[in-house]
Amino acid sequence: MPLTDLTEVLTTTRSIRLRLDYDRPVPLDVIGECIQLALQAPTGGDAQDWRWIVIDDPGLKAKIAEYYLRAFTEHVLAPLHGGSGAQDDEVRGRLGGVGRDGALDQRTRRILDAAEHLATTIGRAPYLVLPCATRPDPAAGGPGTTSALYGSIYPAVWSFNLALRARGLGTCITSLHLHHAAEIARLLGIPDGVVQVTLLPVAYTVGLSFRPVARKPVNAVSYLNAWGAPLPYAERPFAELSGAPA
Repeated sequence: MPLTDLTEVLTTTRSIRLRLDYDRPVPLDVIGECIQLALQAPTGGDAQDWRWIVIDDPGLKAKIAEYYLRAFTEHVLAPLHGGSGAQDDEVRGRLGGVGRDGALDQRTRRILDAAEHLATTIGRAPYLVLPCATRPDPAAGGPGTTSALYGSIYPAVWSFNLALRARGLGTCITSLHLHHAAEIARLLGIPDGVVQVTLLPVAYTVGLSFRPVARKPVNAVSYLNAWGAPLPYAERPFAELSGAPA
């Protein structure tokens, strides 16, 4: 039975890496249903210039997983262990909790362990879903084209995540495959000019009990009228938040 409480869905949709159930079959109709709901998301100019490639062929999944693991090894693990260039520092900075010697704090180690698990198992997911944008590549456009492209597809991507959660499935928004976007385009017959946006491994989750996580408070990250002027808002327990009209 799908979850119907909007607050619960919004506060418990997590990036799932360790709790994807690779052994439980997922009906293809469920994926189609979630995409149908995702397509209700807004898109710039009502262009609906998204395309969704759903991959269940074992050979294709294995090849994409090979590219993904190669990218994880080269662009995440290698910079963390022994690298000393600007790109290596950038990787450490994105992760946080990484010393100059490559030592990881406990939180970062948990994140990296989960990411490594996904990188070594992603091809086992029942489906890999690859949302693409047919709007012109931002690299060839002017101001606003980057926002237009990604702003027109990520609302649908997140709606897809929420629809999965409501049905007991999960995923994780990933991008490492983009280091091999050209090879994957050839593999899947993606035309020139189409931008691959993210790769979503989809499976039922192991258990359904997910909780809200600790985040910075609203007034620490939200401003009123000017940068640095905190939004005067007193947070309440999620159970007290209602989606009903006032």
